[in-house]
Amino acid sequence: MRQFRITLFTKEGCTLCDKVKPILARVGATYPLQVEEFDITCDEAVYAKYWDKIPVLHVDGEEAFVSKIAEHWLRRYLEERK
Repeated sequence: MRQFRITLFTKEGCTLCDKVKPILARVGATYPLQVEEFDITCDEAVYAKYWDKIPVLHVDGEEAFVSKIAEHWLRRYLEERK
C-alpha cells in the first residue's frame, strides 16, 4: 500500500486540532501515513486562508478536510485512494 502524505494545518492552542492528532495516530496504524504539521501563523497567506477554518487536512497536497475531520471520513477517503 502506498504512503499518504498528510499535512495538518494548525496553530498553537487549537483544541480542535489537538483532537485530530489521535485520529491520525489510529488511522496511521492501518494506512502508511507521513504526517507533518504546518503552523498557519508562519505564513501570512496560509493564515489568511485558514485562520477561521482549522483544523485543515491536506492529503498528498490536496485540501481534503476543512474544520471537521472524523476518523471514519478519513478512513473512507484513504481507502478510495490507496
